[in-house]
Amino acid sequence: MDAPRADMRKLNLTRWVIYLLVGAVVVLFCALPLEQEFEASKDVKAVFNRVDALEPGAHVLLAFDYDPASEAELKPMSRVLLLHCFQKKLIPIVMTHWSNGLTMDKGIIDNAAAEAAKEFGRPFQSGRDYVFLGFRPAGSNLILNMGENLKSAFDKDFYGQPTRAMPALQGVNSLKDIDLAVDFAAGATPQMWIAYGSDRFGFPLGVGTTAVQAPDMIPFVQSNQLVGYLGGLRGAADYEALLAQSYPKAKAYATRGMVAQSATHVLLILLIVGANIRLIVGRLNRKQKGRSHG
Repeated sequence: MDAPRADMRKLNLTRWVIYLLVGAVVVLFCALPLEQEFEASKDVKAVFNRVDALEPGAHVLLAFDYDPASEAELKPMSRVLLLHCFQKKLIPIVMTHWSNGLTMDKGIIDNAAAEAAKEFGRPFQSGRDYVFLGFRPAGSNLILNMGENLKSAFDKDFYGQPTRAMPALQGVNSLKDIDLAVDFAAGATPQMWIAYGSDRFGFPLGVGTTAVQAPDMIPFVQSNQLVGYLGGLRGAADYEALLAQSYPKAKAYATRGMVAQSATHVLLILLIVGANIRLIVGRLNRKQKGRSHG
């Protein structure tokens, strides 16, 4: 076997070894009953406190603007916000701009409603305790239409129930009647909600984003266009930690995930350090051989 082909085979083998090591660490630390303590950031606290201060019966719009590709980071925060709303007897109104996330969204809502029902001893019914509006196309135009007449923009919910006389939407005619909105986003929808939603119709807005998007939200918090934001799995874990103070039985999926994520980061750092040490030792050996031959 020639040298280039042997080097490529060795490189592919190394790559697969790294994949297997990362997979093993993730599975191991997700299975182990370990906990990681940390203090919630001020931006997560700001969103939590805004939800926690709402009176029972207040309406919270939750936009699940992501698909399964970003589920690992955004599902935990979507779920914990729903649980917080159910605990406080708020009415979450869920919708999405992403049609390919509808089945996922329904699963998140159903699971959160079932978990809350088990904890609080009463069923949570669609149309009475929460609303799942589903998907409509049009993006920014949809937000503008909701700002003018929400029940016209969504004349029926995801299940085909008319929204006009829906008990959960009593007193809500437009976005002007929303007490708080939170957009969970894998794309540019936070900027869209700011420009065409909160800035125009005057409702407070928070966001939850993937970790790589989180720094882009800081200017909007500083300009008071956002009440706060949750960034990636850590943001969800922060919110779970805050909710655990009043709802200790709530499952902390993001907090468990942070343990596995931290362990994976440690593994990657060790692999990088080890690879660099091997590279330096190899260069020193080659230099030593060159001197001996010289």
